[in-house]
Amino acid sequence: MTSIAILGGAGALGGALAGRLAKAGHDIWIGSRDPEKAQAFAQTVAASVPGARVRGGDYRTCAAEAEVCILTVPYAAHAETLGQVKDLLAGKIVVDTTVPLRPPKVGTVQLPAAGSAAVEAQAILGPDVRVVSALQNIGAEKLAAGQVVDGDVLVAADDAEAAAAVCALLAQIGLRAWHVGPLANSAAAEAMTSVLIQINRRYKRVQAGIRITGKAKPDAENTAKSAGVSIHPLHGLPLFKAGDDLAGAIAEGVVASGLAPEDDDVIVVAQKVFSKVEGRAVVLADVSASPKGIALAGESGKPEALAELIVAESSELMRVRDNLVIARHRLGHVTANAGIDASNVSDPDGPETVLLWPVDPDASAARLRASLQERFGVRLAVIMSDSLGRAWRTGTVGTAIGLAGLKPIRDRRGESDLFGRELKATLVGVADEIAAAASLVIGEAAEGMPAVLVRGAVYEPSEEAVALDLLRPLEQDLFR
Repeated sequence: MTSIAILGGAGALGGALAGRLAKAGHDIWIGSRDPEKAQAFAQTVAASVPGARVRGGDYRTCAAEAEVCILTVPYAAHAETLGQVKDLLAGKIVVDTTVPLRPPKVGTVQLPAAGSAAVEAQAILGPDVRVVSALQNIGAEKLAAGQVVDGDVLVAADDAEAAAAVCALLAQIGLRAWHVGPLANSAAAEAMTSVLIQINRRYKRVQAGIRITGKAKPDAENTAKSAGVSIHPLHGLPLFKAGDDLAGAIAEGVVASGLAPEDDDVIVVAQKVFSKVEGRAVVLADVSASPKGIALAGESGKPEALAELIVAESSELMRVRDNLVIARHRLGHVTANAGIDASNVSDPDGPETVLLWPVDPDASAARLRASLQERFGVRLAVIMSDSLGRAWRTGTVGTAIGLAGLKPIRDRRGESDLFGRELKATLVGVADEIAAAASLVIGEAAEGMPAVLVRGAVYEPSEEAVALDLLRPLEQDLFR
């Protein structure tokens, strides 16, 4: 937790930042020329964020209490405000969000003689204060909405450590930040505000922003080799329920985890999440068993309601033993209980509830992919994974049951091995390999990590492939 003063915190931008930072667990001071106004506003913010510590006061009181100060006053009050508190800021980080706009010509770049407002701030405060420029191009309305912000933050500072601290702080409130070099480069971000205003006016946009694109440069020493695969957990995801915005939550998790999605990254999401969001939970007490369900219950010893759901979700019951049903799911996958699961589904004190697989896992993955690609402006793939058992092997393993954006099989026939021998039958189930690797992080019990970002996996992009491509045709099944 950091103690943060927002000087000008009762304004639109300051108030939006106060809410997000308080929600992230920081100790917030709302600074204003009018202490009573600041205290009243602080109470409003605190009421909207249960358990938050938000207080108000005059500029000097707040600056003295805080480790980090964020300046959100208009440019007309910029120099005066800094002059009031400069003797209280030695050794601290000051985040200057100021844009040097002089109404009515706000659509015209008006940089000051010093080059930028942030450079002016450094001159006023002196070398003992670490000034960082940020947030000029993120609208207050976007921040106040509490959702994923469609835009990046340019962070300029002469002190690399201070810039890194601010980037990390911004990541905690769902913003993707880039350190763009020395404080003098703040002129670009400040000038860009007038450009964005013109775009809003001319093209009838609302709160236009900027987005940094491009793919990470490969290591020059390893361009001929695999760069390796990394698996990044997406932190802060909720316990999903029917109707939740899955794409929005995952996008927030990506940004809050400090990640910048790149082309060819793969988002792997547990099947349970999709099923919950799509309303595939079923209360067993609400299920009436048919004669087939009753018969399966008698043969397997499973509850009649569960047996009925297994029958309904299956195209074939392949093996039935005491407390064991191996079924071919209606989609073709072979799995225990037709994929129906009760773990991590409902409160033990509530009615017994189970989850069915989504109606169309590939379509679910495609919808999520389309939304995430639109938000981040990069080409992604999405895999829906579930933990399935395998014949002749003990233990479950992550398996792709839905996907979008990649061919699930990598056909290596025709390539050569180390000794020049042509590969004749090598088909790699790359989607299952990625799902299995991701399951090491997603887990099976109380990990609470239902989604990860996988980077570096080698696959062939595809707009048409589906997970069902992984299933061996029944006529090739040697064990039926």
